[in-house]
Amino acid sequence: MKNQVFDVAVIGAGHNGLICTAYLARAGLKVILLERRHETGGGLDTLEYAGFKFNTHAIYHLMAEIMPVYKDFALHEMSVKYIYPEVQAAYVCDGQTPLILYRDPAKTAQYISANFSSSAGDSYLKMYADFKEFSEKILIPLTYVPAVPALDMVQQLNNAADPIGKRFNQIADLTPLEILESYAIEEPVKAGILNLFTMWGLSPFEAIGYLFPLYVYRMTNAALCAGGSHRLSSALHKRVVQAGGVICDMAEVVKVTTSGGTADGVVLSDGTEIKAKAVVSTLDPKQNFLKFFDEPEIPKHLADSAKRWGWEKTTFYGVHLALREAPVYKHAGSVPDVNKALVTFLGIENTDQLLDHIEDLEAGKLPKTPMGHVTCASLFDPIQAYKGFHTGRWESLAPFDCDWETIKQDYADLCINTWKTYAPNINPLFKLVYPPTYIENKMTNMVRGSFKQGDYIPLQMGYFRPNESCSQVFTPIDGFYVCGASTYPGGMILGGGGYIGANILADEFGAKKTWTEPDMIRQARQNGIIPD
Repeated sequence: MKNQVFDVAVIGAGHNGLICTAYLARAGLKVILLERRHETGGGLDTLEYAGFKFNTHAIYHLMAEIMPVYKDFALHEMSVKYIYPEVQAAYVCDGQTPLILYRDPAKTAQYISANFSSSAGDSYLKMYADFKEFSEKILIPLTYVPAVPALDMVQQLNNAADPIGKRFNQIADLTPLEILESYAIEEPVKAGILNLFTMWGLSPFEAIGYLFPLYVYRMTNAALCAGGSHRLSSALHKRVVQAGGVICDMAEVVKVTTSGGTADGVVLSDGTEIKAKAVVSTLDPKQNFLKFFDEPEIPKHLADSAKRWGWEKTTFYGVHLALREAPVYKHAGSVPDVNKALVTFLGIENTDQLLDHIEDLEAGKLPKTPMGHVTCASLFDPIQAYKGFHTGRWESLAPFDCDWETIKQDYADLCINTWKTYAPNINPLFKLVYPPTYIENKMTNMVRGSFKQGDYIPLQMGYFRPNESCSQVFTPIDGFYVCGASTYPGGMILGGGGYIGANILADEFGAKKTWTEPDMIRQARQNGIIPD
């Protein structure tokens, strides 16, 4: 490496770094991918204990086969298979009929009408149809093209040939609660739909309603990656190598070097220098602009922006269980499908209760009665557990500032006992506790357990993620680019940042792209949703 000059050095081998590297290598560029840890994948993390596979970070894949990389790199041929359970979500609480959300919206509406009210079923169906159209025509295509300034986007949508643009603008600045009220969604359906958004630490009080339809639509079409989430990162790793890319783990970048104000390489923690014509980082703004460069090397507004970068107000607490049998819920006698859900939400009765819970979390209070979401992945993918046994996964929002090292085991027992109140047969063989501090220790991008690598607030989203100078991959530093979860379109396993970054870099180098624009983006351009 010391005597080689690469076209591109990519920092960070999470899924965005892997995707960016794979595309650029396939385009014929000489690319090196540098990862601080001993393995690639970032949040695509699957740990194996005594034959049980625990997905400690990402488990619900919202974009799955929608991501351009899935088709472009034929990931299905690399054993990346997605499982879509028919029952997507179940809400259980004492003294209340469970709420079941199916992948088939008509079946969900039928269930809601039969168990709550016909008007609630009709409202759900109308909302779902709109959210599906907003997502497929606008939000999903926009996830895979560079950010557009907010006012320009509003004008673009207002002038679009498809009237969906104007309809979307009418809800884009509303809060999720205001959107639900516009559809007259009734309880407990209202709480259940809102929770599909807030479960990710997204605030119902912020005017980021433009994201709400996407989360609701995709959380009712979510998938598991067969064999565990790490299988996706393993396949991407192999595709990088097959395309001629170089991957180096245990290679922590501590400095981006410059010559004449242009980035020209990196320095690793062991002193190794790697030269490159361009450097791409998938890390967070504080590392990108306050660690990799000395402050006099960068514009003042860039340093100031990085210093202001805010982390998420809440994070995740997790407990992973080896189970003798799959959970059997008390409500299953009357509603058998409650046992078949991809994700089961515990104890959410109504919207006011959910909002009080979120307010307490955002104020830094650790819930005495946690509202967890739980999954038995082995129910759908038996290879994730030792033969004849099952895995159990508890996750709940929690504040970061707790004495987690002292309380982590006791809080795990509280969470397990809470689960047992709804599924009394829960009887773990053993457990793996995963408090918020473990997230930060494992992923340096996820400061304070910030699993989306930065708060989702209006001034850190869209064209402002991470700031208006860097949301389109380019930065004010020549030769230095950014395309991670702290840039547009954001965190989660979307595949958007790496894909957009690869397209920009390929154009900059004049490289021949071996891939074509997805049909969904071409259609959005034809409809005037995306500017040419």
